[in-house]
Amino acid sequence: MALRALPLLMIFALLCVGCSESDTGKSARNDATPATPAAVSVTKGASDGTAIELTPSPEGFPLGLSVSQGFALNLFETPSPSQGFKKFPAETGSKRYFDEFTIAGNKHLVITEESSPPRFYFDENHNGDLTDDRPPSEGEKAASLLPNFYSILIRYDEEKVVAPYRLWVFGSNMGGVRFYPACHWVGILTVNGTGYQVVAFDGNCDGDYSNDPVVIDVNHNGKAEDDEKLTAGASITIEGQQVKLLSMSRSGLTVRFKL
Repeated sequence: MALRALPLLMIFALLCVGCSESDTGKSARNDATPATPAAVSVTKGASDGTAIELTPSPEGFPLGLSVSQGFALNLFETPSPSQGFKKFPAETGSKRYFDEFTIAGNKHLVITEESSPPRFYFDENHNGDLTDDRPPSEGEKAASLLPNFYSILIRYDEEKVVAPYRLWVFGSNMGGVRFYPACHWVGILTVNGTGYQVVAFDGNCDGDYSNDPVVIDVNHNGKAEDDEKLTAGASITIEGQQVKLLSMSRSGLTVRFKL
């Protein structure tokens, strides 16, 4: 597989067919598959450092990273006027629940449905109309609404990107319905001819990868060591060369290093 092929083809495909083109522009793939790290592209600019386009992977807890529980739903049986629902998808005869779900800094209306398979209607453009979005996400387990995996697409308007996000949604003893991110972003940083896995994981469950550490698996042991976790401005020495994390995009798509 060519070094630059996957991220560029991914963006091109999305621009053409990926998400029924909207005002937000390009998008990341809905049917994300586990990444092949060798397929990550690396570019270098004089002022913005080395930019690596990461690839989405529908797996959680990479490199043994921990995660907090994110609050998802209350499962209200009737919509409240304060929630802001404006238009509902056609009835299917299955029981529905009506909620608000905050992710990546935006509040989205959600309808969950006890159909077979269960459905997760997501107000992607957060306009209160649940008829003008993509088809609902269907639970990967057909038997029940919860627990289950659901995959949504989140808009990051400032990046003009729509990125995939896979959730494990479950009833919690902490109260309500909560979730873990069952996804992450992965790529390869090459230093002096050696490749090192780079991982971004939404450990605080807010849909914003820019406020989570970026991990470089420097010792190639498949585990996230404390000194391998970098926040913006932090550095690590790899083969005698200092590598500084400049930024991580909120969507998880792009990470920048200064080498």
